[in-house]
Amino acid sequence: MIGRVVSVKLTKTATVLVERTKTHPLYKKSFKRSKKYLVQDDLGVKLGDVVDVEKVAPISKNKHWKITKVVGRDIEAIVSEELKEKAKEAIEEVMPEEKLELGDGKVDEEVGNEKIEEKENKKPKKRSKKNGSA
Repeated sequence: MIGRVVSVKLTKTATVLVERTKTHPLYKKSFKRSKKYLVQDDLGVKLGDVVDVEKVAPISKNKHWKITKVVGRDIEAIVSEELKEKAKEAIEEVMPEEKLELGDGKVDEEVGNEKIEEKENKKPKKRSKKNGSA
């Protein structure tokens, strides 16, 4: 089977997403089916790699597959990672950490903390219920 690596968070284990197309027997419409497999990673694959997976004897409770070779790199994953990094940098440029600047260009962190504490101390008052009998 050929699939795409979607997670490499575990040691010596990768999660591979395998997609296949299936045709409905009556309506003849094609649709995608996908399944994730835990596979033994001896090659040290990276996120987004397209790999060839082979069935082996059980390695653990959920691991019955092994990566035989890396076929290529998934372009969609590369592009999405780059876009996320660029977006993060743009957000940091526009919205730096909140610090109050004084008129002479100095940053006063204590004033900012005091204002935050004042907001936290102001809590809405609880209303008491008056049970009156008529």
